[in-house]
Amino acid sequence: MEPVIMKLSVVLNGAAGSLVGRPIEEAVEEVKRLFEEAGHTAEVTAAFGPDIVAAIDKAVASDADVVVVGGGDGTVATAAGKVMGTDKALGILPLGTLNLYAKDLGIPLPIAEAVPLLARGTIKPMDVGDVNGTVFLNHSVLGLYPMMVQEREEVRESRGLSKWPAMGIAMVKALKEYPLLRVRLQTDRGTRRITTPILAVANNPYDEGFGAFLKRSHLDTGKLALYLAKHRQPLKMAKMMVALVLGTWQRDAELEVMSLTEFTVKSRRRTLKVANDGEVHRMEAPLHYRMLAGGLRILVPAENAEAAPAEVEDKPAEAPADPRRASA
Repeated sequence: MEPVIMKLSVVLNGAAGSLVGRPIEEAVEEVKRLFEEAGHTAEVTAAFGPDIVAAIDKAVASDADVVVVGGGDGTVATAAGKVMGTDKALGILPLGTLNLYAKDLGIPLPIAEAVPLLARGTIKPMDVGDVNGTVFLNHSVLGLYPMMVQEREEVRESRGLSKWPAMGIAMVKALKEYPLLRVRLQTDRGTRRITTPILAVANNPYDEGFGAFLKRSHLDTGKLALYLAKHRQPLKMAKMMVALVLGTWQRDAELEVMSLTEFTVKSRRRTLKVANDGEVHRMEAPLHYRMLAGGLRILVPAENAEAAPAEVEDKPAEAPADPRRASA
């Protein structure tokens, strides 16, 4: 692949955590300047609230080679769903709280460091998880976690707390109530009944070891990792949550881990609450999970600062078929 000059359409989530307290015009100008200093053409806009989706749609409909989104994991996942099935690639500026996917790609958090590395990066196909037509880049979770996310947002609104203290309060409430999810899991090995406080699906497996907090060394294994918690006692679940932060949670004897490419979660309920990349949705059951291997073209940062301008793979004559439309 030969180094080429890219045309980029950049959308910044003006409410993203990293931009709070900073004039949005200043961030827009910085991103534009850094991309153009690297030789690319960049149109940069900022949007807030419901206008973000419209701004992403406009970027996808443009003649840009790459749609770059600045925001948290939820905003990035939304953009991924829009970019898939087009001839464009997705670039990421990590401006949220956790920025899990960007960290796994090796994208630094400061704009001044991230943009130059992306400007000298390479476009590569990466895996995407899909549940009932909704994509996720990190994980899709049922059970306690969606409940905690909703409670966290209610606490933030009612008490004016920041995200982490609010999540602590939400976790305590969830552990007190401790509802158990009863579903049926259908895989190529058959169907079984599951009773669990949390069922989590990761787009590629998470690393094991101390300090590996929701970290993935590989984003292209073509596998979904299914994590089933079997803890019937809230205290044991709380201990695993602590181990999650430490990176040692996969050693828990009451955690089952499976590697799959496709499976279905069935329920007597008509709908289930699902947290996809931190955004809670109420989705119709059954939930059909699929791995879309190499389903998204991603702008991966250069490994060193001396790299040449971005390398872009040749675009197909027509947009590739959206893998979500393929038969199950």
